[in-house]
Amino acid sequence: MAVSGVETAELAALLMELKDRSGLSYGVLAKRLHMSASTLHRYCRGEALPPEFGTVERLARLCRATPEEQAELHRRWIAADTARQRERERKGPPPRPAVPVETHAAPVPEVRPQGLRVALAGAGVVAAVVAIALLVGLLTDGGDDGSGEGDLAAILDGGQEAEDAPLAVTTRPYAFDQCEGRYLVDLPPAQVPPPPTETDAAGWVRALEAVPAGEQLVELAVQGTGAETVVLRDLRVRVTATGEPLPWELYGGYSACGGGPVRTSAFDIDLDAASPRPTAVDGQQGPPLWVDESEPLVLYATAHAEERSVEWYLELEWSSGDRSGTLRIDDDGEPFRTSAVGDQREMNYMIGGTEWFDSETGEPVSR
Repeated sequence: MAVSGVETAELAALLMELKDRSGLSYGVLAKRLHMSASTLHRYCRGEALPPEFGTVERLARLCRATPEEQAELHRRWIAADTARQRERERKGPPPRPAVPVETHAAPVPEVRPQGLRVALAGAGVVAAVVAIALLVGLLTDGGDDGSGEGDLAAILDGGQEAEDAPLAVTTRPYAFDQCEGRYLVDLPPAQVPPPPTETDAAGWVRALEAVPAGEQLVELAVQGTGAETVVLRDLRVRVTATGEPLPWELYGGYSACGGGPVRTSAFDIDLDAASPRPTAVDGQQGPPLWVDESEPLVLYATAHAEERSVEWYLELEWSSGDRSGTLRIDDDGEPFRTSAVGDQREMNYMIGGTEWFDSETGEPVSR
């Protein structure tokens, strides 16, 4: 389904300008971006919106965009993504197809990651990797309309409905710090596919029921939905559960970075503290902050866990005129989960490699 809207058209116009200026064909650029030429063509014509800004940023780098152009691309992508989310909320969920009255077909059981683990336990290495890879693909596939992960999981206090809030928040719960991610997974190496790119991290994590190891970087793109200014008064941490560090296998490895922000504010969160709270870092400004329709803001919250496993979420308190509320920010309705790392070995994966290896000895690890 084609994506329409002024915001998407403005993003596409700049993408097309950069592509034409580069002198590279759709085929060459698409190959380097690991996508089809037809998909890239639709992005540049405004017929589809890239599901993650990381895709836009990598295209900009290939076309040698300036830092100013990259910042403008990010602003336009946020505006288009916010418009897409508003359109989804307006339309509501698609109607369920009618089920014939007379049918003898047996119900299809729901496939869950836990069930997948049991099935993989007795399967061969190749079958296990293929099965997980297919599941990752299903979870990360944005579809032809460019839709993807990261929708707002919001609950407002005071009885006000979430869709009435004058701001939109797009959440990336598994952003990368220093272009890498480390995860704890309760599966042996033979059943774990190669590490994900930043764009694919959410699907990879959810398919394997992985948990960020040591720290978790959550990115919040916040934008007003109208002309009025929205003040972000406070950002709070709520811990829902704690426990011992997970004794699972530790996986790291290569990755691909996402893009740079428009305006940012970064926070550190010590999950080992008795009452964790975000602390502004590197001299950056903390709340109160502000956004409106034309001035988005990207918040980065880096949560650290060195002593325990923690389940947690964020609360973003806002006000606009005589209106106010609190948005709950979590992982698609579930708390974020971050675990400290014990003394387990770490396994890595080389770019272009075919298997996991022990990071200390360099020896391949097959099971």
